[in-house]
Amino acid sequence: MFKLNLKIALRNLWTNKLFTAINIFGLSVGLTGFMLILVYVNYERSYDSWNPEAEQVYRLSITDNPGEEEYPSSPGELAPALKAIAPEITAYSRFYFFDLEQRLMGEPGNEHFIDHIMGVDSNWMELFPYKFIYGSVKAPLASANDIVLSNKISKQFFGDSNPVGKTLKINQKKSYTVTGVFEAPASPEHMEHNGFVQMSSKGDGWGNGNFVTYLKLAKGTDPKQFEVKLNQLVKTLPIAKRESKKRITLHIQSVKDIYLHATAVQDIAKRGNAANITILLALSSLLLIIACINFANLSIAQSAKRAKETGIRKVMGAFRTELIVQFLTETTVQCLLALFLSVVLAEMCIPVLNMMMGTELQLFNPASLQKLSIQISLVILIVILVSGGYAAFFLSGFKPARVLKGDFSRGTGSLWLRKSLIVAQFIIASVFISALLVINNQLDFMKHKDKGFNSDQVLIFKVRKGDTRRNFDQIKQRLLQIEGVKKVSRVNYYPGIMGMQVIGSTVAGKQIDNLSIVTVDPDYFEVMGMKAVKGALFSGRHSTDSASIIVNEAAYKKYGMQNSLGKKWVYDFNFTGVVKNHIQKGMDVEVEPTAFIVENGNSNPADHVVVKMGSKNIQQTVKEIQSVWQTAEPFPFEYNWLDQSFQQVYIQYIRLGKLFTIFTYVTLFIAALGLFALAAFTTRQRTKEIGIRKVLGADDLDIIKLINKSFIWLILAANAVAIPLAFILTSKWLNGFVYRAQISILPFCFALLISMIITILTVSFQAYKAAKATPVHALKYE
Repeated sequence: MFKLNLKIALRNLWTNKLFTAINIFGLSVGLTGFMLILVYVNYERSYDSWNPEAEQVYRLSITDNPGEEEYPSSPGELAPALKAIAPEITAYSRFYFFDLEQRLMGEPGNEHFIDHIMGVDSNWMELFPYKFIYGSVKAPLASANDIVLSNKISKQFFGDSNPVGKTLKINQKKSYTVTGVFEAPASPEHMEHNGFVQMSSKGDGWGNGNFVTYLKLAKGTDPKQFEVKLNQLVKTLPIAKRESKKRITLHIQSVKDIYLHATAVQDIAKRGNAANITILLALSSLLLIIACINFANLSIAQSAKRAKETGIRKVMGAFRTELIVQFLTETTVQCLLALFLSVVLAEMCIPVLNMMMGTELQLFNPASLQKLSIQISLVILIVILVSGGYAAFFLSGFKPARVLKGDFSRGTGSLWLRKSLIVAQFIIASVFISALLVINNQLDFMKHKDKGFNSDQVLIFKVRKGDTRRNFDQIKQRLLQIEGVKKVSRVNYYPGIMGMQVIGSTVAGKQIDNLSIVTVDPDYFEVMGMKAVKGALFSGRHSTDSASIIVNEAAYKKYGMQNSLGKKWVYDFNFTGVVKNHIQKGMDVEVEPTAFIVENGNSNPADHVVVKMGSKNIQQTVKEIQSVWQTAEPFPFEYNWLDQSFQQVYIQYIRLGKLFTIFTYVTLFIAALGLFALAAFTTRQRTKEIGIRKVLGADDLDIIKLINKSFIWLILAANAVAIPLAFILTSKWLNGFVYRAQISILPFCFALLISMIITILTVSFQAYKAAKATPVHALKYE
């Protein structure tokens, strides 16, 4: 029986080649979009899933007072003190916030600057058990002179040979012995690790709050209940007495949740966007729903051709269940062909997705292939049952006596259902168009909004050697002699960099908490085009610059500094001026209270050079800068442009906008296919009416207007629902921005206009064909 059904299905699909091709292609496009987004969503949700200890490992963060911002770093003494009084903590490990970039030296001439060589506790591998290629995972950091490398870094220094026992120098100072090499995990991590050494700072005392702490909890521990217990225990520790004016609150977060759900500020961990993931998953699901609606409507649009077949088979004794099985077999064949085509299309499109999203996704990634296969199989099953089931029940329900007389109508109920599905399609399509325009408007707003600094033609590169910093004034003068160079300065955290040094202090009995400190060269504000609001900024012309401190407007307001100008402030710096707020981390977060000091022996080094250049002969100027710089630091000259670097703070929104653009075009295409199907079905249903009208004198334009009229009402109804829905959704999305564009009525009007144009063009094509048909044939329709 199955073979017979399959043969009949293949014959019918071949007989109706055009509709079959449209059906399969429309469904495959929807499946392709859904599949690609599913691959991306699975990737984003897979962070730290490689870690077999992930269910028990939590990151500790701290809030100074209820309602204030959460910080991922804490005093180094906090973890051992908590473990001593909380039996739920089976282990802890920390890394030091500033042990991030090191200069590694191997054989003479073989040296590299490597990011993310982490200073960690010796038991780090107990919480993060990497798979070792060389060496042993057990106690690889037993000595202060041990170093563990990633396979990528090991190959840079030692090729494919076993490096265990060989030595490397860090920063031309200390020698380390390689004790292990680990391979890259199968899934991504919230922190990038290229190697590990023991921490250079052990965190003696409670004053150094720059440690990021991970706790391993005993199995069966309820994290919510344990967090409550932690906040009772912390009251007994020295930190509570030291910070007696604060209400310290501790938080724990599973390492698997950090990437998508962390809310801590000053965080150097990778950060995804859970809201954007939800949006993309919803968009891909809606696209698939539209494709399913199309699939059903296109199948039913052929009902006149299949009705007589159904009637004859019923007269010959076929049961309705047998007909349903037959039509579901046809649906299954089409769905499987669409699935095959969608896999081919997805494999072709995934490089484009990687380029847009900055990822290295693989459709057939062994680590996630099983999960993806199960997900897609369930989706195909649902498509077959929903889309195919609707069409099967519709087509198998024709009455033999009526269809054999040539009456293929099924009453108004089914027609209204199909019209309702078209309305649903265009509700989704209009929401897509409106949302796309709102997103692009916000992106344009972020691009052109005054950021508080000038990023045009600003070159940035890093100072690698301490000697270069100490002799920077001499190099600076040489750089200024280059014709295309206007100004030169240095800074440790330029706009766009995540994570800054945060301090707490007391001034005249008043607590100053969570103040971000930026170390600069005196000419920094001039190079960046940053303006004073009150007082004077550093300029390099004042001998008092090194003893002064400048704050931004956010700090000036938060700490009530209206009467402090010219007075001593934190660490006995003279408060001499207020600089206009500038965007440091993006437009979806508030500007943080920030202070600026000139680099001194006690400050963090200003290790990024910023060069303001003219607009002419830029490439030649860069070459001359490189030539001068490499006399001081003979390493590969790596630089970037501030405007391009700053763009990274809202790159996720740029990517969302690009994806939305593609999804909108695809949605409109599929919706137009559905409209094409319903228009074909409607004109066929009204064949006799059209013939009579033509006999009575109606011309082609009258017929086109007649058919278009009912569809225009459908589109107006769809937009009546879509416009308020789109307004609510886009307003909610924009509320996630501190700085946002105002919503106007134009995006919603444009969505209505686009949907009307698509409708009129699509329906008019079918109406014109019906109008050109010979009336004699139309009048034979019963």
